[in-house]
Amino acid sequence: MYAALLIFTGKAAAAALLYVAGWLAVPGSGPEAGKTSGRKPAAQASRALRPVAPPLVTRVVRLTNDSLAGQPFGEEPTVQQLIRSGGRITARTPYRNLYEANQIDTILLVRHQGNVFEFYRAPEKDLLRDAVVVNFQPAYGRRLRTRLAKAHRPAATTIDKVRIGDSERTNYVSVVYQGGRLSTVHVEPYVD
Repeated sequence: MYAALLIFTGKAAAAALLYVAGWLAVPGSGPEAGKTSGRKPAAQASRALRPVAPPLVTRVVRLTNDSLAGQPFGEEPTVQQLIRSGGRITARTPYRNLYEANQIDTILLVRHQGNVFEFYRAPEKDLLRDAVVVNFQPAYGRRLRTRLAKAHRPAATTIDKVRIGDSERTNYVSVVYQGGRLSTVHVEPYVD
């Protein structure tokens, strides 16, 4: 009996809350009905409202381009070039060489003007292992943008996510265009 009374009371309270909420939502009713507000009526809006732009449509495009996927920058930036032009090494991680016993190589993380490069440093040379480019002002960014412009023409009303790979499926360049403008490039070269 108590359970039935509790359920009935809960339902009645919910119904009363809905009734009061509906009563307050109707203009000209509620506790403030009949009172005039201290505000003056709003003047007609003389300025035109901007039309709301439709949301951008996302397209995913996959391309095969051996030269672009294999050498997206043309000439790759080196660790020394990046440091000379204001870049800095932000992390060094030891990495055991898979082919030479007792050899420890290094993974370098280099930041340059908002861009992030990861290099595999072995005794004989540094190999670009990963790069994320969002600033296209440096020379390597301009070269990258020029090479990508030849590969894909984005529409101004879309967000294009373009994945460019080589025919061997070892090197990839992932590109994001927002509203027809190049936004982000992620370079993933093959390093063994």
